[in-house]
Amino acid sequence: MCAEYATRPREQIAQILRSERRYLSAAEVFQALQRARARVSLSTVYRTLDRLRAKGEASSRIDEQGEATYVICTTSHHHHAICRVCGHVEEVACDPMERFTEALKAYHGFELDAHAMEFFGRCARCR
Repeated sequence: MCAEYATRPREQIAQILRSERRYLSAAEVFQALQRARARVSLSTVYRTLDRLRAKGEASSRIDEQGEATYVICTTSHHHHAICRVCGHVEEVACDPMERFTEALKAYHGFELDAHAMEFFGRCARCR
């Protein structure tokens, strides 16, 4: 168990997210835990996902059905490329976005304080 996760259930939840590398709902995480015969409550899943997101160790987004979904990720600034076929998520470095932000301020005097960007397409496996 990683030292950063205080309990076995939290580590099990994080491990599912690490192994899947796609956005999962709390219900999907809970189902995966049940298949693995882990004894974790649905409320623990929700609390852990919220905690991971708050710590910047997971990202969340609302899916097409309006449900919150989560993916494990690094704490450095990045964006996500999401496969429309299998749902696989790749982290994308945002150096070009940093240059764009600097140019926006230099040329237009506009200081960007937030942005959100996702890329959709097909991953290498699904092409």
